Amino acid sequence: MVIGFPGLYHHISFPVATRIAWGFYGSIFVVLNRIILSIVWCGVQSWQGGLMTYVCLRAIWPGIDNLHNTIPEKTGMNLQQFIGFVVYFVIQLPFVFLNPSRLRYLTYIGSVSGCIVQVIVAGWACATMGPGGFGDVIADEASPLVGSQVPWVGVYSISVTISSMIAGALSTCDYTRFAKRPASALCPQAVGFVPAWGSNILGILTVAATQQRYGDRLWSVAQLLTAMQNTNPATETRVAVFFAAFGFFLSQISLNVMGNTFSGGTDIASLLPKYINIRRGQLFTVFLGLVINPWYLLSGATIFVSVMSAYAVFLQPFIGILLAHYFVVQKRRIKVSDLYTLDSQGIYWYTCGVNWRSVLAVCAYLWVAAVAPHIPGFLMTVNPSIKVSTGVLQLYYLSSMTGFLIAFSLTVVLHSIFPVKAQSMYIYSSTFDFTREEVEDYIKQYER
Repeated sequence: MVIGFPGLYHHISFPVATRIAWGFYGSIFVVLNRIILSIVWCGVQSWQGGLMTYVCLRAIWPGIDNLHNTIPEKTGMNLQQFIGFVVYFVIQLPFVFLNPSRLRYLTYIGSVSGCIVQVIVAGWACATMGPGGFGDVIADEASPLVGSQVPWVGVYSISVTISSMIAGALSTCDYTRFAKRPASALCPQAVGFVPAWGSNILGILTVAATQQRYGDRLWSVAQLLTAMQNTNPATETRVAVFFAAFGFFLSQISLNVMGNTFSGGTDIASLLPKYINIRRGQLFTVFLGLVINPWYLLSGATIFVSVMSAYAVFLQPFIGILLAHYFVVQKRRIKVSDLYTLDSQGIYWYTCGVNWRSVLAVCAYLWVAAVAPHIPGFLMTVNPSIKVSTGVLQLYYLSSMTGFLIAFSLTVVLHSIFPVKAQSMYIYSSTFDFTREEVEDYIKQYER
């Protein structure tokens, strides 16, 4: 929630907010990292949406599976799945052209439909699971945890959860900047954790309740719905499968457009605002998402998810540096007009547009202190054949917390030792409320 405060109170996007800590040109490095994340996840989410589209098409026309597959197996897909992906991509593309005020309705529809369908599917799975029960998904007696393994598995689970939220957390400012008042963004975010946790629980219960029925743990919704139709291809089953898949299809479109293409478009537009607006940036994100061949990436899904989750180790310092600047160094007194200027007199210009404290002192030392200790654990997560000590692995489990704390602390210390005089003068000559009034005046100036 707090990562969205710069957007919430000063109406600035993430690329602009990073200029506070990194300088106008220094922020480009941070923005490029998030562009990569947006492109990769846009491609991956598009492919998953394509799989859901294939399930819908298969429920309507079961004969689609009879088409001769002309795509090599090594690509990670077949012809039927590719048809679903093309249909999904064509349907998704027009939503990229909607402005944020209209995209919220897409989000409402996607969130509600996804929630309703998930509750129904989980209820059906639990009500019809039979005497076999939940299987070993809930309680795996074959490999029980003992001693200190129990709390460390909990720590690892928290770390993975935080890692999976990094991309979304970095995008928060892009949305909170549109809020008319702070409560409009804070309340939904605070309440939003409840259905998010509930969704995870429902997913686990669904997989556990269907494991013995289908002979495998089907964590993919597309695989689960396909198995349902394969087991009972009756008309009523196909109708149920279609509506379930369609509900998740709507949820997938809203998630991808709002969560990936809009953030990627905002980032790309911030780099070349003269030539690329947010809409064009979204199109770049969507089409570059195809270039990465998401179907091939997900053919090794376990490794891919491990790599993307572990990549958060390298992103934690960005959040720590930004929050340290906003709350401690700048004391939330931001001169927004200087974030949009190339004037060397601006208080966030630093040295030639780059804050050497972040780039040199912070990054060089910070990455050694915050990232290097976690690299062995990172490598073992990606490749289990690499063996490291238990202590090193447990240190990696803490990476989501230690990376942030080290970055935050170093930023505060370095700016205490090497303060920026112009920033200090502005901070002590203004108040938080005054800076907010400046923002409103600045916005009105450009609305005329």
